[in-house]
Amino acid sequence: MKFAFLKKEKQPKEVIVLSDAVYHSYLGEYFLGQTDMITFRDSYNGWGALINPVDSNVNMFLNAYTISNFASTPLTAEGWLSSVLPGKAKVSTYFAAGNQSIAPSPVPKVKIQNASMVSRTPTGGTYTFVRRVEPNETLTKHDFQGMYIIPPGSSFALFFLSPGKEHVQTRVAFGWWEENMIL
Repeated sequence: MKFAFLKKEKQPKEVIVLSDAVYHSYLGEYFLGQTDMITFRDSYNGWGALINPVDSNVNMFLNAYTISNFASTPLTAEGWLSSVLPGKAKVSTYFAAGNQSIAPSPVPKVKIQNASMVSRTPTGGTYTFVRRVEPNETLTKHDFQGMYIIPPGSSFALFFLSPGKEHVQTRVAFGWWEENMIL
């Protein structure tokens, strides 16, 4: 019996394609979390935001946000970048790293903050969009793939306009990743 040995041909290299969010989760750089309950009514407003501290040394890349409207009336949310937000901010403790297999679990440098019953509107920064959320529904916007890049000392905020006499409760959730700045 005769065997022919063929010259071994080059095999294609295996390639794995991951979304940016999955890749950064694998690295321990992807985070998700939510605000406390945000309430507003009458002539008072509220907001929820990702705040990148001045000394964080990371850029924050927004991937997703959700707005849950627990009221029986629609609510209006405005998107703001790098603005000064009114009221007394509360820092949320509701956050986690996307990759739960890393021990100890990574902690984000970016903070989730919110404020309720504020009488003023944001100042400075850039007003970028408006969204309407129907009663008892959740609006989800995702796969931004880092289109919004928030440097240290800046923010991405959702500002909620007073609906009048109706009492509104909402909660905002975010998904983002952080990359160390090249100094």
